[in-house]
Amino acid sequence: MSKIRKELDEKRYLDTVIHVFIAILLSILFSSFFANIKKEIIITVTFLGSFLPDVDHLLLYKKSRFYNFKTFLRWIVHSSRYRKYFELFHNFPSMITILILLPFIYIKNKLMFMLFTAFLFHLLTDLIIDKIVLRNVKHWRFGV
Repeated sequence: MSKIRKELDEKRYLDTVIHVFIAILLSILFSSFFANIKKEIIITVTFLGSFLPDVDHLLLYKKSRFYNFKTFLRWIVHSSRYRKYFELFHNFPSMITILILLPFIYIKNKLMFMLFTAFLFHLLTDLIIDKIVLRNVKHWRFGV
């Protein structure tokens, strides 16, 4: 197995475990902070926000014109294409925009605040994992 392939496999498993762990921690934190909101709603919104940023990977599916979704998933798991294409959410401008908007979202809607906080934690986690595993975050710049 090539070194890059091994690093990508390591990143993929680490990524999933950490995203689930952070979603659980955020759910616990939000449940204690927003006691007037049902726990089931908090958990749903937090997990949705924790995994919603990966929707931008579906743009790769459309761009690459795979025969079906199964071949696309196989390509994601087995390819070395990592961050070869621009991803709508996995970039610094998206993170900065969310950071700027979070205080205003908090004032307007607590559930949206939870969603975007989980969204931001997902992006921060991906950025940190990229720095540790891939030792490079150049692909996070806008317009790569």
